[in-house]
Amino acid sequence: MVCDTLVYHPSITRLVSLLDTSAGREKVLRLLQYLCRFLGYQYSSILAKKLQMEFTTVRKILRFLKPLNHLQLASKFYDNKISNDNVVRWCNVLKNLAYAGYLGLDQINLLRILKLLPVTKVTGVQVPRWANWCWFAGLVSGLVLDLRKLQVSQDRIKLLITDHEEKESAAVQLAKLYEERAAALKRLLWDSLDTFIVLNNLQFLKSPDGSIGLAGVATSLFGLQGLWEAA
Repeated sequence: MVCDTLVYHPSITRLVSLLDTSAGREKVLRLLQYLCRFLGYQYSSILAKKLQMEFTTVRKILRFLKPLNHLQLASKFYDNKISNDNVVRWCNVLKNLAYAGYLGLDQINLLRILKLLPVTKVTGVQVPRWANWCWFAGLVSGLVLDLRKLQVSQDRIKLLITDHEEKESAAVQLAKLYEERAAALKRLLWDSLDTFIVLNNLQFLKSPDGSIGLAGVATSLFGLQGLWEAA
């Protein structure tokens, strides 16, 4: 009975559903990758650094052909020409195109790691840098999108507060708008932390690996939380 209660517990069922998806497994590995990066710096652990490299490689394998998802999303946002907000539309288009470029170039990194491509100046230096530039472009588009969503939510909240609608109806709408604003703020923090990571990758910042690892742990937890709630 105790075993059945544990096995069929809703949280266990949700965890199984999360780990049954490639996105869920990839986010768990990302969390472990950045945790190992932090531990490797904090305790000078060679094992943690080796595990970090292994988790990184497996993540690249799990993301194989994922650029197609972002290309499809970019196409859908572009085709949605009846959108009320062109800033949101074009930010989504640019963001998904940038992520498609980032993940596509990352597949070249994977082939190099697996020794299916030779290590040259292009594959070993330039391609990783181009990939990080694409990631940075996607994050900048995301930050603009986050700020736009914050602005729209705040404007709608102000309008609703000053409008003379029924109190019950206004309260429900306000609660929803507050949730949207909180989600936009969370996404803004998420994208800001990832921007901190990529700026270090591009060597515009020279933060210690411990700080980069903690930033990666935080954004990985954000990603896992989103998947957990959707499971």
